[in-house]
Amino acid sequence: MNVLKNTKNLLCAAGILLTTLLAACGGGGEQGRDPILGLPAADLVSVSVTPATSTFLIGATAQLTATASYSDGTSRNVTTLSSWTSASPTVAAVSPAGGLVTGLTAGSAAIGASFGGKSGAGTVTVTAPIPVPVPTPTLTSIAVTPAAPSIVIGASQQFIATGTYSNASTAVITNAVVWTSVTPSVASIAASGSAAGLVAGTSTIRATQGTVIGSATLTVTAAPPVVVVPPVVVIPPVVVIPPVVVIPPVVVIPPVGGGLDLGRASSFAVLAGTAITNNSGGTTLITGDVGSPSQTTDPTQAAGFTNYKSGAILEGALADLQVAITDANSRTCTVSSASGIDLGGLVLTPGVYCYAGSINITGTFTMNGPGVYIFRTASTLNATANAIVALTGGATSENVYWVPVGPTTLGANGAFKGSILGQSAAITVGDNTTLLTGRVLSAAAVTLRNNQITK
Repeated sequence: MNVLKNTKNLLCAAGILLTTLLAACGGGGEQGRDPILGLPAADLVSVSVTPATSTFLIGATAQLTATASYSDGTSRNVTTLSSWTSASPTVAAVSPAGGLVTGLTAGSAAIGASFGGKSGAGTVTVTAPIPVPVPTPTLTSIAVTPAAPSIVIGASQQFIATGTYSNASTAVITNAVVWTSVTPSVASIAASGSAAGLVAGTSTIRATQGTVIGSATLTVTAAPPVVVVPPVVVIPPVVVIPPVVVIPPVVVIPPVGGGLDLGRASSFAVLAGTAITNNSGGTTLITGDVGSPSQTTDPTQAAGFTNYKSGAILEGALADLQVAITDANSRTCTVSSASGIDLGGLVLTPGVYCYAGSINITGTFTMNGPGVYIFRTASTLNATANAIVALTGGATSENVYWVPVGPTTLGANGAFKGSILGQSAAITVGDNTTLLTGRVLSAAAVTLRNNQITK
């Protein structure tokens, strides 16, 4: 009896175990149920995108998140498992499998995420950055040049006003300032900045714009007495041979308008009263003497010439430069203009050309015919890049002189001719520009860059 009872118990236990194994393996018609609990799998209900709305700038990025929700109330992050699209790809682009959005242009775009047959979307707004207003530069100082000129009674002097602004830029503002003479009995000054000497003495010349004032000192001296040299009377010898023949004297007519005498400055191809700035390791070659008390990099010179940094020769050259400039400014103008000029495309014959405004050279300027050419400007001398100064018909560079009151700037890759005589303003020679027959002489600073200059 006991044996039979135990056998029944073992068979029942085995039946229960077999039923459990069948359920665990999905047997008995229970396909699709949870393998542990035997419950049905939860269905995907929806996919949502967060944040639902977002705003960022052009060029910025934003990370969106896709969340799947199930029928049993659970949810999971499916960002990297979803397929992402942008309804307006020109406004915002989205990585196909990552949900990272990049703003391209201003506007709005719907960003969608698809997973398991369900889709959700969010809206992004892309905005343009607000530009930061650039403050208008203000005038900080005014420089009046020349700083300390001297003229005789009855002569005139053109002053130039150069403004420096808060952004470190500069501009010629001669016609935008109010000119005054502190001692008007000594010198008067016009609205254009042209002063006239009245009596011997000194006067401070001021240029004012708003609260900013710049000044220079003008010295007026008495004109030197005119020495009247009596004519030399040549009495021809009387030959008493009947009939008496009187041989008249030979009258020699001196040439009119000779060239300027540069004196001790004539041997210099480059001369600067304050400093020479020259690029190191460049191709600058100077055929002529060089002189300046300060030189960043000594220019390379052709054999037989000297670089003077001090001494009597340098001082004498600078002094004779001023004498030559005074001579040039005393010549009677063949052409006199109250404005400036662009010489590009013109062909001029010898003469003294005087301009109150800037002299500019654009393209090719030609001088034709033998004689002296003097170009004076109360403003600046400028040549554009690739500008050419040409000589034809017997015109020679040793008889060409440029005498600006303001700074001189020659553009790159140009071919210039003649001697530039700067009384008190800087001269800048552009990269690879040549003066194969010319000089660069200034009482101020000279800047060189890969230039060939032959006096």
